[in-house]
Amino acid sequence: MSLENRIGIFGGSFDPVHIGHLIVSIRAIEELELDTLYIVPAYRPPHKSSAELSPYSLRRQWLEKSFESVQNAVVSDYERERGDMSYSLYTVRHFASLHLCKPYLIVGEDSYRTLDTWYEYKRLLDEARLVVYPRFSSREELNNMEGTVFLSAPRIEISSTDIRSRVRLKKSVLGMVPDIILKEVSECYE
Repeated sequence: MSLENRIGIFGGSFDPVHIGHLIVSIRAIEELELDTLYIVPAYRPPHKSSAELSPYSLRRQWLEKSFESVQNAVVSDYERERGDMSYSLYTVRHFASLHLCKPYLIVGEDSYRTLDTWYEYKRLLDEARLVVYPRFSSREELNNMEGTVFLSAPRIEISSTDIRSRVRLKKSVLGMVPDIILKEVSECYE
């Protein structure tokens, strides 16, 4: 496989998508010089029960609206079309096969720290180039797996969990989620 096609994959539950996701995506596209960054909402995430998630169609709709003006970003339905559990390994293999390249897999520091709990994570590391967005630690503090790339994005201490909690407590999430979905997000988690 070549690295000629520069493809990135940024997956997650995106429940909801927030400004941090947009910033990480834009930085990944710029720093890695990606032709395409696939934003892949998890259909059935292995680390979360479907009962705790907002409906897939809603999360995907928010992504479409939020990423509409981000050049080279494409929201993908691959994990829904595949069905079953949303394992990153299968998603990486799909896009590697589609583009005949070894794709970049963008993950946050929290996911990076628990990578050894992911489905067949060693194969995943062989089949993708891991890109980490440090959220809390410096690059030096993280256990650097060979070949890992660290983005130099600003630290954004926003999480989907915090957004859901703030809405339930009737607190503002203005500036935390894209304006285009602010009203919908506020109504969804009330």
